[in-house]
Amino acid sequence: GKTCLIAERMNNNGQLTATDASESRLELLRENCNRMKVTCATLVQADKVTADGAKFDRVLVDVPCTNTGVMRRRLDLRWRLNPGEYGTLSRTQLDLLGQAATKTKPDGHLVYSTCSIEPEENGQLVARFVKANPEWQLTDERSLNPIENHTDGAYAARLIRRVGD
Repeated sequence: GKTCLIAERMNNNGQLTATDASESRLELLRENCNRMKVTCATLVQADKVTADGAKFDRVLVDVPCTNTGVMRRRLDLRWRLNPGEYGTLSRTQLDLLGQAATKTKPDGHLVYSTCSIEPEENGQLVARFVKANPEWQLTDERSLNPIENHTDGAYAARLIRRVGD
């Protein structure tokens, strides 16, 4: 969904690199891109991009999360969620945000997103990242709450990498 939407916003022009750690999810993405006639996207396994020295003007990191924002349509989550896993998950999220930051050019934009409504995975995590990385500035953040917004819950934060300020 997100890759195809970004390609649409780019009018299917330019260069869009989409990554995932999972080859099976990349294959689904490949099928979606073909179905939606997306031609500007290059799909790459995440570890190959990490090893590559390429940097990007804009980066979206959609991290694995507790999925609490989609709980109303995924009832199985109520029995799968384990509060003890939050610490491990937030470390993974912070690590992925840090990796994405290294792939962002100076004065580039980085968007961090989850489908969670948990502050530990969202604003609190972004605040920790910005505090530890002063070259990054939070420019905008949005939260969707299933009860208030009548939609799935989600969070997104836009950061900019300031260099030489």
